[in-house]
Amino acid sequence: MDSRLATEANPAVISHADAVRIREALGDILQSPPFRSSRQCQVFLTYVVEHSLAGENDLLRERVIGTEVFGRTPHYETGEDPVVRVRAAEVRKRLAQYYQNRADCPVRIDIPPGSYRAVFQWKSGQLVAPAGEKRGSRRSPWNWIILGLAAAAIIGIAGRGLRSHAPSALDQFWASALASPKPILIYNATTTVYHAASAADVEHEFIPVRGQYTCIGDAYASVVLSSLFSRKGKLYQMRYGADLTFGDLRYQPSILIGAFNNEWTLQTTNELRFVFDTHPTIRDRLDNQLYTPADLKPDGRTTEDYAIVSRVFDSKTGELLIAAAGITQYGTRAAGEFLTSIPSITALAANAPRDWPKKNLQVLLRTKVVGDTPGPPSIVKTYFW
Repeated sequence: MDSRLATEANPAVISHADAVRIREALGDILQSPPFRSSRQCQVFLTYVVEHSLAGENDLLRERVIGTEVFGRTPHYETGEDPVVRVRAAEVRKRLAQYYQNRADCPVRIDIPPGSYRAVFQWKSGQLVAPAGEKRGSRRSPWNWIILGLAAAAIIGIAGRGLRSHAPSALDQFWASALASPKPILIYNATTTVYHAASAADVEHEFIPVRGQYTCIGDAYASVVLSSLFSRKGKLYQMRYGADLTFGDLRYQPSILIGAFNNEWTLQTTNELRFVFDTHPTIRDRLDNQLYTPADLKPDGRTTEDYAIVSRVFDSKTGELLIAAAGITQYGTRAAGEFLTSIPSITALAANAPRDWPKKNLQVLLRTKVVGDTPGPPSIVKTYFW
């Protein structure tokens, strides 16, 4: 094939007849098996082809495409949100699949790596004639109308349908962690359980058993977080008990679950605004207000609990650190639910600073407990810095 259009689309070398044939080829591609199952790929390819034909190279930059096609804000961080690069790579792959068994295509559309401009190539030696001059190449006027309407509709939904898929508050909360090339570490401490000593052990009435048990609330938080990362395609690691060092926390984004049974949470968050004080209390260090379950029983049951969710970019570890912990296991479970709930994070964002996705933050939560099940977490206080 000889390239009629190089990486810079120049309308001067693309005749009206050539543009018609290119759009005809585009229509065939969009309805082919590799593309018809992905509306985003259809929209992306249509946008690139149309603006390449028009020579509008300023509209073929990553940030502009992210804004116009994928509904991102005009100043979004392309380094943290690689949606354009990811979708471009997928479109290139689908184009390769489409052309795999179509060596006789009169015109080929490609998007070279490192660019978002389309390249159009014609079969070597074939003359480009206005549509309809060659026998068998004529299409009904209705086909052209339908193709034109389809292209217009696809470009139109870039400003409507796909904008509705703009990143949710939950996506924005987790953007930095998900963008990290390193897996996320999820750490659960273990709880010491005391077993009755055997009759032969006359020196001890109870024997502490360490490193073998974890709280139900901690386990719940770990499950919902790992499920979230699985849906997002993000790698994660699970650690328990003594299987954690400060070096691990310095290496990768980490989530610490639990507080009074988790020394790492207590050590890494003890200088923040909301802290775990002596059990069973949370302290607001700004106004010295204390938060304690009103009716906490000796067996740990209660009708309410409080929890703290912290996200610190400049933490003591030097890496992103997130802590989710309640005074009891009920609060920890509620904190895990908060971190994975679109409505909860949306409520947080509603009263947050505009640049909250990039800020350190703490959220003080309260949950009502019915039986042994905590209800939806409610926000008591927030702090951003």
